[in-house]
Amino acid sequence: MENVQSFFGRFFLFIGKTASLEDLFSNSPMNTSKLVRKFSLSSALLVFVLGTFSCSAGLEEKLVGAWQGSDYLFQKTGGPDIVVTVNGGIEQHLRSKLILEEDGSFQRLVGEYDNGKGTWSVQDDQLIARNESGEEVNYTLIKVSDHELITLHGVELETPSGVLKGKIRLSYTR
Repeated sequence: MENVQSFFGRFFLFIGKTASLEDLFSNSPMNTSKLVRKFSLSSALLVFVLGTFSCSAGLEEKLVGAWQGSDYLFQKTGGPDIVVTVNGGIEQHLRSKLILEEDGSFQRLVGEYDNGKGTWSVQDDQLIARNESGEEVNYTLIKVSDHELITLHGVELETPSGVLKGKIRLSYTR
């Protein structure tokens, strides 16, 4: 929010520098058209920046809170068929809770047990989660509403039969 405030301070300082009091109160057609062009360009820039900041801020606000695992879909893209691993993921996710705090921290719980903590951020359509060990997972945000969250991320799992690769679509509700 501090960056937004400093941007607006610089924006209005820019407007003030481009339009003098003489420009504002002069009836000269040249000054009027010059002022209108500067104001139009500045207004368009302000609308663009406001839209950019408000979309990002709105998305983060929607993400903050406790999310209960509601659905899990694994799509294999390579490697051995391991049904037990996939079914175990479904059971674990349905008992899981993802808590995204306003301060940028998160916690994952499976049942009542801690399954990871770290920090989170949003960049474009990516929810970026960094655990305490510094490992990062990028979740593509498929759907974000007040009551539903759907993400997609790639995985690779080393198994005795080879490397299992795929994409996991996680759904949450609250």
